Amino acid sequence: MRQVGLIALNFAREQRWPILVLMLWVVVLNLTGLSKQVQTSAEDMLFLFKQVAAYGLAFAVFFGASAIHNERKTRRILSILSKSVGREQYIAGLLCGIIFALSVFCFAMALTGTWMLVPAGFPVARVWYLMLSLMIASVLAAAVSVLFSTFLNPLFATLSAISVMAIPAAAMWVDSRWANIIPVFSLVELLIHASFSDKWAPRWNLLLLGFVESGLCWLAASWIFSRRDIAVAVD
Repeated sequence: MRQVGLIALNFAREQRWPILVLMLWVVVLNLTGLSKQVQTSAEDMLFLFKQVAAYGLAFAVFFGASAIHNERKTRRILSILSKSVGREQYIAGLLCGIIFALSVFCFAMALTGTWMLVPAGFPVARVWYLMLSLMIASVLAAAVSVLFSTFLNPLFATLSAISVMAIPAAAMWVDSRWANIIPVFSLVELLIHASFSDKWAPRWNLLLLGFVESGLCWLAASWIFSRRDIAVAVD
């Protein structure tokens, strides 16, 4: 676990500028929430909240698709794996680093939603549930991206991950039972369709499914990565 933690901390340090940009969006949202014009419209506040929250999912895909490539490009990965670090530990470290960044973002967004939306009548429990759903969706999206990044460059890994995660959204037009096969879209949809007027109930089964599938992606990525030659230079 120590190796995994060190890899995660190193990843967070290397990605400090993208993480800073992500957190700046939260700061901008908080400053926007101080506007009297925005405060008078609960729907406007909710719309801005949803818009900023969606950046977490985009960054998760970006982090996952580029992590291995960047490590191989700088040759840092060779020095890490030469220190009795297993390939599965390395992948777990990268995912834990991404989870750390997403946790900070989602926690900050939950606090922001609490002071912006709750006074307007939005249930506080729903704010935190939606941010938990966003985090699970983002972690799963990152895990899928990491899986593809083990054998594809960042561009094709990103495109492949997006295509796979979009399959349930397309399949639901044919049979709604397939909509939750990869629950990234279903979890994000809970946030997209949230409003002040509709009734809601937590869907813990989607959170559990997203968590389990993230673990399966880690196992698959570790298996594929263990059979890859990382000594080959990349562009």
